Amino acid sequence: MKDSTQISFGVAEEVATLTLRRAHKLNALTDQINLELFDALNRIAETPAIKVVVLSGEGRAFSAGYDVGEGPDMPERTPAYWKYHFFLAFQTLRRIWSLPQPVVAKVRGACLGGGMALAMASDLTYASDDAFFGDAEIKFGGGGNMFPVLQWIIGFKKLSELQLTGRNVYAAEALELGMVNEIIPGDDLDRRVDQVVRHMCLLPDGTLVRNKASVRRWYEQMGVGAVITANEQSSALGLSTSGETEFTRISKRDGVSAALRWQKGHFSDVGAFK
Repeated sequence: MKDSTQISFGVAEEVATLTLRRAHKLNALTDQINLELFDALNRIAETPAIKVVVLSGEGRAFSAGYDVGEGPDMPERTPAYWKYHFFLAFQTLRRIWSLPQPVVAKVRGACLGGGMALAMASDLTYASDDAFFGDAEIKFGGGGNMFPVLQWIIGFKKLSELQLTGRNVYAAEALELGMVNEIIPGDDLDRRVDQVVRHMCLLPDGTLVRNKASVRRWYEQMGVGAVITANEQSSALGLSTSGETEFTRISKRDGVSAALRWQKGHFSDVGAFK
């Protein structure tokens, strides 16, 4: 199948592969990526011959979260924009969640913010030993855009800690918390995911679709749909009403790289977390 602008979409036998293609920015997400992912997922949903979807990032990172850079292609950050932005983001997450076929996230390196949400929305997540997870947007003044199902995965105390500190979770801890299925040495990640996916494709026809739907129904009964909607609304409202932060002031004056350096030093001086 043809390549899109910011993702690649390929099908080999019974497996579709979606790859984020902004390696030069650690696959930082954009509204365009969400539009392309949503379109590709809809096409996959209409293709029963596809049994499994693999979602990955090009290069050394899965995704560093949403692109916070400034530039001529970046829209003005108005309340109307934030509402549209989060509509696109959560539209993609809901499509992964409701997709008939299971989605396997293949994660290496940074898996942050919206990238983490994609990995958590996926049915299975396999990660390299250098992977790390978190919501960097909390440190920018965001409301914590982690996919809401995380509360069922890691529990109240850990979710509260991540939401109230913005700290990262590294590979070994992510496995312990149940955020990933396996941690694999980086050189073996592709082979291991391919092995698991080929195993899944050997199951009798219809098994994957039925069993994914069964698992998701339990979470729907526990109210995950309402929580997703509430999280979308609070995320848009939070960034629409937040005032200018030191990060945004430095970003406007000296550029995003300078703001990121300031932010790193700002928190590392305290030394509470790595």
